[in-house]
Amino acid sequence: MRRMKRAALAATAALVLTLLITPGVAEARDAAACTWTQATLPPPAGLAWGYVTAAANGGWVAGGGSTGGGIRWHNGVAEDLGRVSGLQVDLHDINSAGTAVGATLADSFERDAVIYRDGRFTALPVPPGRRSARALAINDAGDVVGTALGLGDNFTLTLWPATAPGTVLTINPDPAVYGYVSPVGIDEQGRILIRAEGPQTDFFVRYPDGTMTKLALGTEYVSGFRNGRIAGEKYENDQFTTVEWDLSGAVVRTLDTWAIEPVVDSGTRTAGTYLTADGGEALGVWESGTRTDTLATSPSSGRLSGPVITDDGIIATTIGATPTTFRYSCPA
Repeated sequence: MRRMKRAALAATAALVLTLLITPGVAEARDAAACTWTQATLPPPAGLAWGYVTAAANGGWVAGGGSTGGGIRWHNGVAEDLGRVSGLQVDLHDINSAGTAVGATLADSFERDAVIYRDGRFTALPVPPGRRSARALAINDAGDVVGTALGLGDNFTLTLWPATAPGTVLTINPDPAVYGYVSPVGIDEQGRILIRAEGPQTDFFVRYPDGTMTKLALGTEYVSGFRNGRIAGEKYENDQFTTVEWDLSGAVVRTLDTWAIEPVVDSGTRTAGTYLTADGGEALGVWESGTRTDTLATSPSSGRLSGPVITDDGIIATTIGATPTTFRYSCPA
């Protein structure tokens, strides 16, 4: 999940009005009666600005704000979750129960993996022999994945399974080869898409029974994973393209436009930003590889954060310094 840096958010707050926002734009080629409706997510009282990092079915959106604490929105209503023991907290994901996960920061370094549920933050256990941890993704079952920092500055994928509270597992396809292992995501079936970095970057799918399959994706740029759909960017023939693969690593489709850091839902929808002919950028939506809608445009790059997407028709992003959602709806 990509988001704008806080300094950039503050610096671009005054530029929000220069953005051309086009909710439910008339670029839709199919389902002409269906529309995207734009809404602003207000920051909690007392906060100057906020940003979006995650969204989930049921109207949940998570992010952060100007005071360094977490923010959770439910059906557009903001809740300031605050800091953790005085430390800044970054929320990285949220599920359909409103449970959010992330990490605390001390002196700009991540310190503890945390989970927010039942009205409070709780630290997740750090694996033995590791210095710190961060939680990066959670599914609806409550399984949490992230990374843990070892004594030798190596990062190992970490799993906190919902079925065994208090348990923490570390996962590395080959510790002799890979020094940085992290999750792209975990889906509702409990499958984890793993990025393993060493002399080269490889990807693996770990199944709930512990077995792993190595994928030959031919790229380092993978950002989307849900319901077995894998999305990323590939550079070949002197240009970038956006590709979707299945769990075997076979190409399912190539998008008709390069989508930067694409995200996917469980069906056929993809969202991402793309470059416009005049040097700006836009937030786009693709159905089965064909771009069907442009939700927002900016005259220059860097002011649209990477979107997050849900299965019930929500795309959330940060435009300048304004958290924003777009809801897809069709006539009954």
